[in-house]
Amino acid sequence: MRVLVTVNDDGVTRLPELVARLRAAGLVVDTVLEHVGVVTGVIAPPDIAAVRALRGVEAVESERGVEGG
Repeated sequence: MRVLVTVNDDGVTRLPELVARLRAAGLVVDTVLEHVGVVTGVIAPPDIAAVRALRGVEAVESERGVEGG
């Protein structure tokens, strides 16, 4: 499942450490957008709760593609 992980202010100040913990929790990190405090990646649905519980994580949302029409 593709997800967007929103990082809170505490997490932004420790972003390299948080990214390492996200990986350890099962997130396969694609992109780290430091300036906006967002990490994108792929995760198995059972691992989402562990990511949400990490200090510095504000939210975990499924990534939805935007299609033109």
